[in-house]
Amino acid sequence: MSNTHAARPTDLVALVTFDGEVRENMAITRERLGLAPAPPRPLNAAIEQWLGLGRQTWITVRGRQVHGIATARELSERTAWQIDTLIDAESGDGDVLRDLLRQAARAADRARVSHVLLRTRAGSAAVDAALRAGFVPALQERLWGTPLGHPVAPAESEAPDEAPDAPARAATVRPATDADTFPLFQLSSRALPIEARQVLAMTMAEWKALRERRWCARGESLVALDGDRVVASLRAGGDGDTLQVEIVADPGGRCEPAADALFDAAIAEVGAPRRVVALVPASATAVESVVRARGLAPESEFVLLARRTARPIREAAPARAGVVIPTGG
Repeated sequence: MSNTHAARPTDLVALVTFDGEVRENMAITRERLGLAPAPPRPLNAAIEQWLGLGRQTWITVRGRQVHGIATARELSERTAWQIDTLIDAESGDGDVLRDLLRQAARAADRARVSHVLLRTRAGSAAVDAALRAGFVPALQERLWGTPLGHPVAPAESEAPDEAPDAPARAATVRPATDADTFPLFQLSSRALPIEARQVLAMTMAEWKALRERRWCARGESLVALDGDRVVASLRAGGDGDTLQVEIVADPGGRCEPAADALFDAAIAEVGAPRRVVALVPASATAVESVVRARGLAPESEFVLLARRTARPIREAAPARAGVVIPTGG
C-alpha cells in the first residue's frame, strides 16, 4: 500500500536511491525552457526543507521504494509556491500524481500560502491529476524559439500604404524602476483574460507574489511608454547561448511597435545570442505576431494550472433605510 507524505529524515535511504534514477519531470520551470532536460535533485530539495530553506518535498513510498515525488519552492513571496518537481515513477493511472498534488495543496493551506502553481506540457498526465487535486487551468502558453545559431530577424518596416491618419509613434524604451510597479500591474491586468486574472492575481499583492523572477534575476527589465503610459514591458534572462524573453503588451491600440522596440533594446543590450525563446500566453495574439515576425516559431505548448487557497471576501454594501436596492431578479 502506498503512503504519500512530506519527506522525513527516515526517508533518506529511499531518496538517495531515487536521486540516482533518471525520470521525467512533468513540472516545467521558466529557467529550464528551451534547454536540454536536466535530472531533478529531489534529495537536495528534501535537505533544504529539513534545514528550513523554503523548499517543500512530498513523496509516495511503498515499503522502502519511492514511487513518486513532488517538490515546491517559493516564488517571489512566501504566499506563493511553484511545483518544480513532479515525477510518477509508476507511470500508472495518475493516482500518484494526484496524491502528491493534494499533499502540496494541504501543506499550502497550513502554511497560509494563497497560490500553488504548476506548469506542465499540454496533454501531460499531470494536467488531469492536477484537476482532480483541485487545481484549475489559468493559462494556455506557447514556447516560441529560433533554431540554434539562427539570427533574430529584423523588425518589419511600416507598410507603405498604411492610412496616413494613423501614424506610428515611436515608443520610448527605458529600464524598469520601482516606480513602474503599479503601471506594470495595470498592464498585466489589461493583457490577461479576466478568467486568468481571477485564478492568478486580482490584486497587486497577488501579482507581485506570483511573478517568476528566478529565470531573469540577472537579466534585463525594460518598459515601453506611449507618452507617460506604459504600453509594453520586457524581461530577459538566460545564459550566453540562450536568451529567454517575456513580453507583455497592451492589447488595445498599436502595441507591436512598442514590443518591437523592446525586443531590439534587449538584443542590443545582451548581444546576439545563439538562440532566443519566448513563452507567450495563447491569448496574446499581438505578442505572437511580434515574435513570429522576428523569426521565432512555435515549439511546445504548456498549461499553467493554479490551486488558489485564498478566497475573495464579499464586501457588504451599506444601504439607507427606505431605499430600494435592485437585485437584478
